[in-house]
Amino acid sequence: MNLQILHNTSLKKFNTLRLEARAHTCYVPLTIEGVHQAIQLAKGKKLVLLGNGSNVLFAKEYYDESYAFVVTNRLDDMEIVNDELVVYAGVKLHDLAWFAMDNQVGGYEFCEDIPGTVGGALIMNAGQWEYTIGQYVHWVKIYNLTSEKVQTIIPDDDFFTYRYSKFNEMNAIILSAGLNIQLGEYNDIFNRMMDFKKERYMKQPRNYPNAGSVFKRPFKDGESLFVWKLFDEVDLRGYQIGGAQISPKHPGFIVNVDQATCNDCIDLIDECKSRISKRFDVDLELEWRVID
Repeated sequence: MNLQILHNTSLKKFNTLRLEARAHTCYVPLTIEGVHQAIQLAKGKKLVLLGNGSNVLFAKEYYDESYAFVVTNRLDDMEIVNDELVVYAGVKLHDLAWFAMDNQVGGYEFCEDIPGTVGGALIMNAGQWEYTIGQYVHWVKIYNLTSEKVQTIIPDDDFFTYRYSKFNEMNAIILSAGLNIQLGEYNDIFNRMMDFKKERYMKQPRNYPNAGSVFKRPFKDGESLFVWKLFDEVDLRGYQIGGAQISPKHPGFIVNVDQATCNDCIDLIDECKSRISKRFDVDLELEWRVID
């Protein structure tokens, strides 16, 4: 079996904000061949790719038959081949970190507490502190939606930038990647992984569903600004619309405190943008991907 097809299915389990939305058609490839089959079936429809849904906001409560969702989280194999860590797009970053540690491979400790998948991480160049996934990439296999063929991308030096990669400019689905191996010692890797986890755990909200940082770090007059500081200046910490709330623990996050709807989140985002623009003349840019 290469492909699962779901009809009139809830997308709640496919987004970490746990917003209730439904899709008329959802394809879940189990193999690379399943990806090809899904694309053939989705022709003529608006294609929506999902991994773990950790950086996603649904703008609709129902996506009709004009949409086709392709969920890649079942493409989750990983192995060490010829001194490379080969991982498929659906591998959770948490699992990547532990797999690397079990094989005494260092460098991926920062991934342990990032809630996305490899595919999504490559698209947005996910990371923590000074580390990003793009620093470790040798090659990436994609399914080119234009040619309908599998091809291999060798990233150049400017392929990955801050929270961005050139995959955003491609009409493609990420399938797998070959990552760098740096040998390490098990206990050292474990301790470093726990340091990264503690850093995030102490600062970020854990008691309610969220989809990670909402906005990219803004710049003004060449200066990098902190979103949470801006939000505190305009009393957004803890501000709530419906079931969606600016986290009191870290204002850079929106949390689902009480069955938030898609519109609750969108209205809250609009309010944040409006206040920051009026007060600081700064335009906030979403880090999330909005599915509209």
